[in-house]
Amino acid sequence: MIFIVVVEIIGILSGLLAGDIKSHYLALNLPILSPPAAVFGPVWTILYLMIGISGYLVLNDSSTRAAARTNFWLFVSQLVLNFGWSIVFFGGNQYFIGLIIIILLDAVVIMCIRRFSFVNRAAAYLLIPYLLWLFFATYLTLGVALLN
Repeated sequence: MIFIVVVEIIGILSGLLAGDIKSHYLALNLPILSPPAAVFGPVWTILYLMIGISGYLVLNDSSTRAAARTNFWLFVSQLVLNFGWSIVFFGGNQYFIGLIIIILLDAVVIMCIRRFSFVNRAAAYLLIPYLLWLFFATYLTLGVALLN
């Protein structure tokens, strides 16, 4: 439960530190396929739940200290990148820096899925919807960076 709460709090703090995300989003020139602003809150709440469960499973099942340490830092790295993206993108209006961050986030989540699959398949599978959403968010980020 602690993992879920911590991940959800990180998401909430990121949103709060980024400012009025909804107003900012509505003021942007958006690419085709951009969802309504109301979609993001429920989607991220569910994804953060799945990320928290994944983190718990993989860190609980890591067989050695070295594996647990590596998996922990990969997990923390994706949380830090996720946290920073909203602040940079919405709070700082730095769309191209946001694009770099989200591409790095995509790569780290892919590494998490790959490593986690050796420890706990469920932990890896729980991150697949996150990765798919991140790919969509990467498209949106690129579109916003180019259109604004």
